[in-house]
Amino acid sequence: MNIVIKKTKRKKTISIQIKNGLIDVRAPQHITQVEIDSFIQKKMSWIKKKVDIQNKIIAPKRKKFLNSENFLFMGKECKLNITILKNKKNYIDDSAIQIVMKEKDINNKSKVKAVLEKTYRKYALQILTEKTMFIASSINVEPEKIKVRSYKGRWGTCSYRKDISFNWKLIMAPEKIIEYVIVHELCHLIHFNHSKNFWESVENILPDYKLRKDWLRTNEGLLEW
Repeated sequence: MNIVIKKTKRKKTISIQIKNGLIDVRAPQHITQVEIDSFIQKKMSWIKKKVDIQNKIIAPKRKKFLNSENFLFMGKECKLNITILKNKKNYIDDSAIQIVMKEKDINNKSKVKAVLEKTYRKYALQILTEKTMFIASSINVEPEKIKVRSYKGRWGTCSYRKDISFNWKLIMAPEKIIEYVIVHELCHLIHFNHSKNFWESVENILPDYKLRKDWLRTNEGLLEW
């Protein structure tokens, strides 16, 4: 394993971060090498699990935003149909995505991407709002507002004001994964932390939440453009 150990004045305890196969160990200057090695050994099972998960992560496949290209929507492959016909609307159904462009822009990647994202955001807000309110009612919690935003490295947030925001790209994921993220954020209305009680609340609603969580961690590259 590729382990890098750094001593720092700011750290009060030993910490381990794992990214791209690199195990970054940070320790206070007063901690001895023997203590660091002992700490790493105690955490070895956890380290191997994290490295194994990261090795399985699917890398994003960049899109070209061309006519007939496939895009994910709620876990299904949908074919992009770029049309220049007037009186047509942008829409997404079970098998196709239609966007309307000016003839001069149909091969403009940035403009096609912008219209496609706007369409996804519209459907994401509608579908995620409906699903969130339905699940919230079933577990007796009440979010104030539901929004969709752009995030890097997160799929949802819950604020102290009880506002819940989702990454619009979540709408590309299968329905079971969408449900997990919704339940995760709604449980923050019960426990505003990631304590043991929080995860127990999630598990009471979704007994297989760990499988859904692992799927999202491993396949998040599929939900990127």
